[in-house]
Formats: sequence, structure tokens, C-alpha cells
Amino acid sequence: MNRTELLVSYSKKFTIHRRMWETEWNYRNTTGLSYPQFLILSSLYREGPKQSKDLVKYFSITSGGITAIADKLISLGLIRRTRDEQKDRRSVYLEISEEGRAVFTELDVIRYEAFDSMFSCLTDAEIAYLDQIYGKLVNTRQGVEAVE
Repeated sequence: MNRTELLVSYSKKFTIHRRMWETEWNYRNTTGLSYPQFLILSSLYREGPKQSKDLVKYFSITSGGITAIADKLISLGLIRRTRDEQKDRRSVYLEISEEGRAVFTELDVIRYEAFDSMFSCLTDAEIAYLDQIYGKLVNTRQGVEAVE
């Protein structure tokens, strides 16, 4: 196959694999949260309060998308909006709640179970290579030279 044919083949397989991932996530996940909602929860759990604009940059989701996800997580009591009264009261932060921490912990286990299910056919070396390839694609698109 030539380069174009390989890229078309990859694109089809990527789309199928993504759908498989979403199906696996939804099958295992009993909370009803989408994977993007989980990722926002994960970021707030692991890194602490963040402004919406930081999440927009990190996840490459529109500000409207972040607002919709945040509103849903707030309505479920999993995160809350707070203000930094000491630095700038105009700055609004999203912060995970205690209930959000409990849900994150449950979903983090589910995520690793889904990983095991979806990637069990790959060796550790293949997973490392896949990570390297995606790192290069993402970093090149974002204008970052070094691959992490």
C-alpha cells in the first residue's frame, strides 16, 4: 500500500477502535459519566483546581464543551466552582468535591480494567511505541518539538 492508502486504512481502524473503546467504557462504567467527563474529573483530582481556560488548552475541547461538562459535573455534585479571593476574585476555578473524589476513585479502576481489555493483545513494547507515535502526532500538531 502507498502512504495515502495506509493513512486511509489507519483512519478507519482508528475510528473503529475509538468506538470499541467507548463501548467498553460505557459497558463497565455504572456512573453514567462520559469519558471526557471522567478526564476532567481526573485532571482536577490529580492536579487540583483549574480554570476552565486551562482545561480548554489541555484537552483541546472548546470553551463551550468545557462549560457543558463542568455544568453536568456540578449538577451531580462532583465538582464546584470557586473563586480565588486572595489573588483575583474574578478568577473562577473548578475544584473536585469529596463525592467527586469517590467517583473518580471508582472510575479510575474501571479505566484500567478497560485498558487491560482493549490493549491486552499488545506487548509493553508495542504500547510504548504506540505512545511514542501518538506523542509525536500530538506534539507536532501543537507545535511542540520534543516528544515526551
